Amino acid sequence: MTEVPEHLLHRSRERREALGLASSAPQSPAPSVEGTQGMSAATSEAPATAAAAGQDSPDPVSATVSEPVVEEEVPAPPSVLEPAMRTKIPMWVMPVLLLLPFWGFLYMGAFGDRTVKKVETPADVYAKAGCSSCHGSGGEGGVGPALAGGTAKLTFPNEADHIAWVKNGSAAVSGQKYGDPNRPGGQAGPSTGGMPAFGGQLSDAEIEMVVKYERDEL
Repeated sequence: MTEVPEHLLHRSRERREALGLASSAPQSPAPSVEGTQGMSAATSEAPATAAAAGQDSPDPVSATVSEPVVEEEVPAPPSVLEPAMRTKIPMWVMPVLLLLPFWGFLYMGAFGDRTVKKVETPADVYAKAGCSSCHGSGGEGGVGPALAGGTAKLTFPNEADHIAWVKNGSAAVSGQKYGDPNRPGGQAGPSTGGMPAFGGQLSDAEIEMVVKYERDEL
């Protein structure tokens, strides 16, 4: 586009004033092509410059970059690591597994079927020897004299004499009185029913158990 000559613009202005069309404000000359292009270039460069300035200036928000948090790896305890590291059965387990059945047979043979012998009490020995058949189950007396209530101690104050009486019987004093002659109420006897000798039937330990039972528990 070519530039309009100045004298043509002046003539056109005068013509417009003559016709009463001209405005009171002075008209500015039309911008030239070069001026128009310069303004366009300046306008287009302004956003680019602003964009470049925006790129160069750091954003205060985005400029702060947080470093990633690295978590420390906690090592597994030995109780977890050791089983995981095992790849095969330990060698010492093999002989144990081989000997386990034999140990089971020995265990069953030694402890599987055992009969526990009942421990006899003095009352059991008293009943087993047949003392209750003559003197009563509670020592109250019967065919033989009573033993309960301390009567046995009155007849035999010395325990050794009582043991000898049970062990040897009444054969040596048959038909005679026996026991302590100073017994309250008089000496026991005479022996009529016959006291059997238990020395060959009961052991010494069993005789002592029976005597203590008759003296202390009846």
